[in-house]
Amino acid sequence: MSPKRVLFVAFAALTVLGHSQPDTSQRRPDAGAFARSLREFREEHGVPGIAAVVLTSESVLNIGVDGVRKLGCPDSIRLGDRFHLGSNAKAMTGFVAGSLVEKGLINWNTRILDVFPAFAKTARAVYRDKTLKDLLSHRARIVPFMSGTDFKRLPAFKGSLAEQREAFTGWLLQQKPADVDTTRGYQYSNAGYAIASAMLEKVSAKPWERLMVDELFEPLGINGEFGWPGYTDGNQPWGHCYDADSQRICPVDPRGEYQFPDLCEAAGDVSMSIRDYAVFLQANLLGLNGRDTILKAKTYQFLHTCNDTAMQYSIGWASGEIGGHKVSRHNGSAGTFYCTAVVLRDKDLALAIMTNAVRPGIDEAVAELSARLLRPYLE
Repeated sequence: MSPKRVLFVAFAALTVLGHSQPDTSQRRPDAGAFARSLREFREEHGVPGIAAVVLTSESVLNIGVDGVRKLGCPDSIRLGDRFHLGSNAKAMTGFVAGSLVEKGLINWNTRILDVFPAFAKTARAVYRDKTLKDLLSHRARIVPFMSGTDFKRLPAFKGSLAEQREAFTGWLLQQKPADVDTTRGYQYSNAGYAIASAMLEKVSAKPWERLMVDELFEPLGINGEFGWPGYTDGNQPWGHCYDADSQRICPVDPRGEYQFPDLCEAAGDVSMSIRDYAVFLQANLLGLNGRDTILKAKTYQFLHTCNDTAMQYSIGWASGEIGGHKVSRHNGSAGTFYCTAVVLRDKDLALAIMTNAVRPGIDEAVAELSARLLRPYLE
């Protein structure tokens, strides 16, 4: 596996968003109760470290961290520490796509073969009319590539990463289509996001990593890294996986053999702090409230609601209703970190929770913590 290409940005937050400070006048519950919730969760579920934030479009209501960066080490988690977002990065790839759509470089209905006409002779007929929107909303029937073993059967693609992703696109278009999950109406696919990123790279003449910096990180004034948080800085949090034999969680060396596949980085290989992720969520809330910021309000609304029926998948967000509230949400994990985000579109309210470990039952446990942290703001 090739070394990760890491791009950092550390710009002053000069946009309308910035890095909001906690709003003490609106905190409910108080910071102490919020901190206790994080500590109790961490102790009950045996995760080394956790970070969480509750915010509106204009202010951070509560933010905090608890625990350690690595099991067995005393270094405490800090607010500026980075966590791996996993598939929550899909919303960021969707954001970049929205930016290029606004610039006229591509549109949501641009077909794969419009961008890569050379594949027309070899692509299966089922893919001929599939579009950028289809890929980003998991409706292109591209094989999922949800396991590392899927990548072991690939040929050795040559050239730059952008050239490899283009070649991967050609290979994917020759494969048998995935079956649609009839209970959801779509088939989740990391490889679909690889094709989408290849399309964005082709029309912009920039690699996906550069697009993320130019269209998202820099305009929002946030820091982002590609790959594990500790790949370039061993003092950053390490991820932890669950060992079924010992029934314990174990630290995973960020420079070890296990790396997120380069071909599918756009599907989930971004790391950032809870503070920076909060800025991204605030940008989305502002747009959902009808305010043009980095993107136009109509673009944010399209990203969240273009397939808004019964928690269907829009672009980087599962979108629907929970408990009578219009909600966008997403969970992300590559097996060593866990991230969840919940955006209540009708309440101007959002939440994010990150852990540096994954273990059985983490989905349900984080969902319960999410409800607990949001409850005071919904009463």
